[in-house]
Amino acid sequence: MYKIALIDDEAVVRDGMKDLIPWEELGLELIGTAEDGEKGLLLIQEMLPDIVLLDINMPRLNGLDLAHILTKNYPLIKIILISGYDEFHYARQALRMGVQDYILKPVTKSEMVNLLYAIVGKLDEEREQIRKEADVLNKIEQSIPLIQQKLLEELVFTEIESSMIAKKCIKANIPYNKAFYGIFLIDADNQIENKELTYFAIQNIVSEMVVNKKWGILFELEECNAVLYFTDEKENPKDKYDEAIRYIKCAITELIGITVTIGVGILVNQIEEISTSYQTAYYALLSRFFQGTNKIIENSKPYEVTKVHFAQWVQWESEVIKSIEQKEAFEQVINKIANEVRKRKMAVKDIEELWGNLACALFKKFMEIDPSITEIFSEGINLTEEIKNFKTLSDMQIWIKGLYERCMNYINDQAKPNKVHIKNILGFIEENYNMPDLSMKMVCDSVHISASHFSNIFKREVGVTFVQYLTEYRIEKAKRLLKYTPLRTYEISEAVGYADPHYFSSTFKKAVGQSPSEYRKISGERERK
Repeated sequence: MYKIALIDDEAVVRDGMKDLIPWEELGLELIGTAEDGEKGLLLIQEMLPDIVLLDINMPRLNGLDLAHILTKNYPLIKIILISGYDEFHYARQALRMGVQDYILKPVTKSEMVNLLYAIVGKLDEEREQIRKEADVLNKIEQSIPLIQQKLLEELVFTEIESSMIAKKCIKANIPYNKAFYGIFLIDADNQIENKELTYFAIQNIVSEMVVNKKWGILFELEECNAVLYFTDEKENPKDKYDEAIRYIKCAITELIGITVTIGVGILVNQIEEISTSYQTAYYALLSRFFQGTNKIIENSKPYEVTKVHFAQWVQWESEVIKSIEQKEAFEQVINKIANEVRKRKMAVKDIEELWGNLACALFKKFMEIDPSITEIFSEGINLTEEIKNFKTLSDMQIWIKGLYERCMNYINDQAKPNKVHIKNILGFIEENYNMPDLSMKMVCDSVHISASHFSNIFKREVGVTFVQYLTEYRIEKAKRLLKYTPLRTYEISEAVGYADPHYFSSTFKKAVGQSPSEYRKISGERERK
């Protein structure tokens, strides 16, 4: 709904139009009236109407002068002049000034309705045009980052004809004639919650800084946040470049609490040379694998990758397996392999594959010792995927040592005779608790230990004596049968290992504080409630 104001010095005109014109049907809201030009101007300044009905001949400030003020200061307001026949030449003058339309007195309802209907139609058209233009601008703004991303990828990874670079840069809103350009890559050393959230958190921080400080453009390369830095500073440009990078690194750690490593590319003088800057940034970040995390790394050159013969891989795997029985020996072998990898300058992907093979061989050996070791990874484990997430060789060393220790601790715990015996004892009781003649001797014979040793380890590991444990176990089974089955007491007595129902009832009441029938009745009432 559009707002309209009525300014006329004749009360009869104001009142008549207020009552006669169907404002709401026309999509209009009459927001006020005024009896002269000065009061009308105040009304307009306060309410900012879309349409003003304005009489030409008014005291204090006439309609033409007020129209002149409005067309100058409020160009979007539609002005309709109300003029007498002898004032028509003023109306034509106002039209040249920018007034929307005029209407001659005496004003009829139908004339005014038709004129307002036409003005509302024009306002609708203008607003629709504004909306369309805004949508176009919004789409352009949204597409600019995509255009920049595509062009920067082209500049980094392909060759573009020199004559086309300037045109493409203008289209992508990328400066093409700065004094210096440089690319640096930012990658998280650890994560907030997951990889995606961490990436976008860094992206938001860096994007705001490079825009606000006019350092450059943020984009993406090799799944890293990348910055195209540019400057016209010719005095100490490298110092300014380094200062910006340090500032960004510190801000990320301070704001989201994680460290990052930044690979810094060299400064170049032309935008078509940024591929050279990117290459140095890429190898700088790649060298984190050997240099460590939480660093700003630069001046790194690609190294010649060495391929290690398969026989060497087999030998390393054999050494790992042979050292499995002693933690110190195992760690020495792992450290030795890591040092060899560094010296030989193996490719990172080859190192990941090597470490995956070593971890698989290690785990396989532990499974041969005790197949139940898979229980420590009940949530599942993907060794290959885990290894790919490590940023440094040192992280891999720590991880495989941790894997070894976790497995070894499990093996040692499972290998303790007492724990093995207790596990077997409790399993035997669970299977045979319903035997009336079940005794400690029968259990000892089953698990092959002496009665004295049995008594010692059972009380220490379980916390109660064998008789107490067996009684409690049988009573718990009886409680479930009483609660969930229609079996009679003597049937339940037999089912849980008591040959004498009276003795069962006595034992049950002593343990629970209620007779079997009382327990069944009370538990049934609770269930119904």
